[in-house]
Amino acid sequence: MAKLIFEYAEILDSAGATLSTDEYIKNITVEGVEIGLTPETVNVEDNREIYESYTGRIVIRTTDTNFSEVNASGDATDAILSSDYVSSDGTTPLVGRLRLHGKTGSHDITTANTYIQGHNSFENGRLETVLIAQASDLDGEVAIAVGTPA
Repeated sequence: MAKLIFEYAEILDSAGATLSTDEYIKNITVEGVEIGLTPETVNVEDNREIYESYTGRIVIRTTDTNFSEVNASGDATDAILSSDYVSSDGTTPLVGRLRLHGKTGSHDITTANTYIQGHNSFENGRLETVLIAQASDLDGEVAIAVGTPA
């Protein structure tokens, strides 16, 4: 069984495609990755429960405040929290997906379409950017999709 070791994260558009300005997020803290899939249950006849849908959630923490790519002039790209796909102030961002890219021998993890929320945190004694992507779907393999690294 392979361990989940991630090289970087990426914000994708609602179709799952890479954005024209690559929005890669590196320096993800090891202790700052949370991946969860929670079933939503419903009672049916004879007091039995079934899973009606699933909620997938990815939380990442990074010590970077900007995306890791550089633009044509050689400057660092925009701040992560100023992306059109991330809401840090209560506004509705563009619908997108958050993907964790696994290292060789690991897996990629991708959320379904969702609104990505973000904020800065100082809880660990340093500045970290926190991104939270939570998506629900009838199919657990859609809410959190697992794939092989590209």
